[in-house]
Amino acid sequence: MNESQERVRRISFRDLLTIFFSKFHVFLGILITIIVVTMGVAFFIDPIYKVTGNILVKPLLEQGVKLMAPPSTQMSTQPVRIQEITSEVSILQSPQLLSMVVKELDLTKEEKPKSLLSRAALYLAGQVNKLMVALGLSVQPSPEDQAVLALKKKLDILPIALSNVIEISLTGKSPERITKIVNTLMHDYVEYHVFLYRAKGARDFYAAQAQLFAQSLKQAEDDLENFKKKWAIIEISTQNDANIELLRMLRENLALVQANISDRQTKIGVQKRNLARTGEVGAITKDMQSGILEELIREMGPLLIDRERIAALYQKSSQKYQSLNRQVEEIQKGYSKQTKELLQGSALDLNGLNSYAAVLGKHISEIEKKSLLLSEKQVEYERLLRELKQQEKNYLLYLNKTEEARIEEQQDSSRASNVIVSSWGKVPSVPVFPKKFLMGFLSLVIGSLMGLAGAFTAYYMDHTVRTPEDISRTCGSQVLTFIADQTQVMAGGGSIPTAGGKSHTRIFSKLSLESGHTSRPGGGVVPLWMAEPQRYPGILESFRPLKAHLQFLAKSHPSILIQVTGANRHTGASTTASNLALVLAWDLVDHRILLVDGNLADPSAHRTFGLSREPGLLNYLTGEMDLQQVVQPAMRPNLEVITIGKPATQVLSPFDLLKFATFVEVVRTRYDFVLFDSAPILGSSDSLTISTKVDGVILVAEANRTRYETIISIENYLHDSANVLGIVLNKRRFVIPKALYNII
Repeated sequence: MNESQERVRRISFRDLLTIFFSKFHVFLGILITIIVVTMGVAFFIDPIYKVTGNILVKPLLEQGVKLMAPPSTQMSTQPVRIQEITSEVSILQSPQLLSMVVKELDLTKEEKPKSLLSRAALYLAGQVNKLMVALGLSVQPSPEDQAVLALKKKLDILPIALSNVIEISLTGKSPERITKIVNTLMHDYVEYHVFLYRAKGARDFYAAQAQLFAQSLKQAEDDLENFKKKWAIIEISTQNDANIELLRMLRENLALVQANISDRQTKIGVQKRNLARTGEVGAITKDMQSGILEELIREMGPLLIDRERIAALYQKSSQKYQSLNRQVEEIQKGYSKQTKELLQGSALDLNGLNSYAAVLGKHISEIEKKSLLLSEKQVEYERLLRELKQQEKNYLLYLNKTEEARIEEQQDSSRASNVIVSSWGKVPSVPVFPKKFLMGFLSLVIGSLMGLAGAFTAYYMDHTVRTPEDISRTCGSQVLTFIADQTQVMAGGGSIPTAGGKSHTRIFSKLSLESGHTSRPGGGVVPLWMAEPQRYPGILESFRPLKAHLQFLAKSHPSILIQVTGANRHTGASTTASNLALVLAWDLVDHRILLVDGNLADPSAHRTFGLSREPGLLNYLTGEMDLQQVVQPAMRPNLEVITIGKPATQVLSPFDLLKFATFVEVVRTRYDFVLFDSAPILGSSDSLTISTKVDGVILVAEANRTRYETIISIENYLHDSANVLGIVLNKRRFVIPKALYNII
């Protein structure tokens, strides 16, 4: 618990800055990526608009309240409950209602995006869906179902808190289209709501019955009309009255005609008898005489008198008598002719009267038959008429019932229609997405936060050691010293903190000596800063804690043999060994120092100090030369170097020879400090052999490259066979800028 609290107290603002700046590239990469992606979306995607409409749920009227109630009626209401609002939201989201909107607006036709990015995204989504369907992982719905699902997904229907209002929102790329969808949805919803809540059955039943009786009424009308046409019936009672009156008139006329016929027959008979009896002028009775006959008779009288008088005076053969006689004969001829014609005319008149009488009799007979027929069909007619009136009565009855049911349904609908559109959707002109300025600002903020999170995550997921504190926290060995990254010194200049917390002036000069030594990225010559320590005071201060540690160890040993090895390749073990040997030679002038190059994989001492590679250690171990022949003087009088020597092809592991043990004992007696530069422990069995023969092992780790698991593995590997003195952290970087570091 105390250790945990101590660690918490050690986390300072400087530590946070160290984490941030050490993973600044991660932070910057995430930030730039989010900004670029966000602004790309903002500028290249189709704008999204939003339309909102509101539905108000009104309190329900009590069932006893009617629409046509007088104004004085007390109207009570029921408060709207949250369950009712939730039910209305469910109705608004129901597939039936959404399907009505889809069919009404033909939403099965997808809206084509305008931007290339949107079209590409739509095409990609379509291809993925086809692939899913082809693999049997998905089912392709019908266009209508797909449109309903898409509409339901885009719709946002939520009740507004502390109110009876339901808000309906829809987003889309076409403002006119989404406005039309929202308004159509609200309009259809009100009708659908009324349809669901109103009482059903009565109106439909009465309407169906009215329709049935309307058909029966039409059939009865057709039957009656056909009956009338067939029997020429208009109105039986009227027709009967008319027939009776007509019969009376016809019978009266017939009686008159018959009387005229009898009178005419009598007169004609009398005339015929008179003519047959006398045959003279005047035989025709006066009532039958015509004007011509009367004139002939008037002329005939005087002539007859004159003829009688002349006959008395003259002979019949006399001219005068003959003249009068001829006149009389002519008049008689004319009279006879007129009489004959008159009789013929009377006969014709009599025939006409007889014909008329026959016609009247026929008409009377026909009318009597019609009257009899009407009397016979009156029962059927009255039956059809009664049926017509009954069907009409039934039809009107159910028609009235239908109207009453409609009124009642309207009242129920008015009571059920407790929802109303309180706010229709309006065509938006400003898109809700993308908002470029806001998106830019948010991308900067969110990108910064995600960049920070990414940086801290990358830092804590990075298992490489970066600071001496990392080594102390994760590993068992102590940190002997650290060496600053000299590339940072050249690039930034200024000062860097040392192990003791002080700062020294950074050196802007080259890392290598003027003699031509250069730092090697993977091999070659290593930098010898301590050849001129006055030029590199910061590095000198880094090596002196290591020197002090060796001096402390030397108090209990007359001669110290130290192995300098790397946690992995190219961590700077050779650089550390070479410069440490020079520091010891500079500061401990009365001590003899030996640097031995035991790195068979990558020997470098001969290049570093400008010496010949042969003869060297391998020549001694193989027995070709003695120790004095392989030792070469270096830059300081008390410093000597043994290079690697000629490769021993006939020996696989020269450090396993007994000669190496002899070598260790010999150098221990001749030198105060012997430094072995060796290959990394985990990659070389020779390094393990050397570690068992020396007094201590110095492990060199490279900051931001060596993982603490590697160090732990080496510690466990050498736990029983060697003495790990500690760790040198090489190429430590100070990531906090100088100006900020000086402030904090």
